[in-house]
Amino acid sequence: MSETPTPTPTDGTTRSTTPPNYAARRMLVTTVAIMAIVAFAVIGYTVVRGDDDSTGGGGGSWDEIALVDRVSGDVVVVDGDGDVVDTIEGLGRVTDVYAIGSRTALVGATQIVLDGDGEQTVVEIDRTDTVTPIRTPGTLHLVVGDANGGDVAIVDVITGEQLNVGELAEQAEPQIFSNALLFAETLRWSADATSFAVADASSFQTIVVRSGSTEVAFFGSQPVALSGDRVVTSQTIGGQADIELLDYERDSKARVPTPIPAGGVMVDDDLLMVSIDGGVYRITGGSTEAERLGQVAVPSGGTVASVRPTFDGERLVVTGPAFEAVIDLEGRTIFTTTFTAPIDTVTPHPDWTCLPVGGDGSYHSLVALESGDQLADLSGVDVVGTSADGCIVLGERAGITELITADGNVSLGRVRSAALGPDGRTVVRTTTTGTTEVVRVDDDLELGDPVELTASPLNPVVAFLH
Repeated sequence: MSETPTPTPTDGTTRSTTPPNYAARRMLVTTVAIMAIVAFAVIGYTVVRGDDDSTGGGGGSWDEIALVDRVSGDVVVVDGDGDVVDTIEGLGRVTDVYAIGSRTALVGATQIVLDGDGEQTVVEIDRTDTVTPIRTPGTLHLVVGDANGGDVAIVDVITGEQLNVGELAEQAEPQIFSNALLFAETLRWSADATSFAVADASSFQTIVVRSGSTEVAFFGSQPVALSGDRVVTSQTIGGQADIELLDYERDSKARVPTPIPAGGVMVDDDLLMVSIDGGVYRITGGSTEAERLGQVAVPSGGTVASVRPTFDGERLVVTGPAFEAVIDLEGRTIFTTTFTAPIDTVTPHPDWTCLPVGGDGSYHSLVALESGDQLADLSGVDVVGTSADGCIVLGERAGITELITADGNVSLGRVRSAALGPDGRTVVRTTTTGTTEVVRVDDDLELGDPVELTASPLNPVVAFLH
């Protein structure tokens, strides 16, 4: 934990939600909703490590910018000089845009349009569906599901592959899963996003599907974590749980009692788990009991709500309704803070080396994930974008948009909207008069001359392409 004082934000807010279907979720009451991913005001940047002569400073690179018309879905692609290099005819209204590499996913009310390599693929969705991104190094998937349960679809933005979990389960032998009741919030995935596990509330089992395969595996109880070789499940018994490590043939490698898990990750073939009361445990093959590593400080009356990996899997971000902590793989707390009201915290990307602590317009600081040191004060800032490594953020404070780094801040003025490039040095902003332009920021935090994007649609959704 950093020795720098950690002031507590005072502007936390509580997000209201529609009451869920509790009858259908009875078997899921201890499952953590790890899919509550915070969407920035402008979504969609490619997370690419490496150097680029034209960009740098934020851990990522880009070659082109996609400007998407929110009404028609038309796309104008420009280069760094603002010259048009491609146009794509849209297929309807767009609410969100996600991007990886040169591919984009345009999300509307009834469809997802995948653009890439000169081709468009349309994935039909229902108006009641939610669409949530899963980002892992080198991959981007969109998870589609109804908040009240049903089928869950996993869409690979790069390949276009679709895994309809309930549909695949119905095709399995024996055919006894015709009424699968799945919730996207129970989804777990391997570090390389090739294996996925979802709890079925109708059968009280876990369904596992894998990319490139129509085969389905079934396991008892609820999913906790999985890798390419192991699946971890949890069965709640009173106020405790039985955690079981299994291979894909359902051979048990360990079964141990623990407190109820909030979440965990696979480290090689071992499980690193955080319980809802903040205990940190390791479970290995052949274990008869869980090895206790440490304790996350959970505020009185609180519980752990999510456990998310970052920093190339070397750190876990542990959050509850009004606190956030960073721990290492030995269970040591690197950073921790509390908030005055419940918030939905930013979901870290696995590649991040820095973390903007907070969410919902209530932010605390920018933290180095390796050391826990605080790099910048984010009090009063509403973060709307990050660089690819998480170490540079774009935020709004008192109506003024700022680029915030460990070396200082630079003002971009009052704007209608703004998007930050993965390099952390490029901003596409739409001014209050409706002009869309590219602005570069140099290493001395000086603004370059803006380049007007004359071909841009009005107030576009922006994605950076590589």
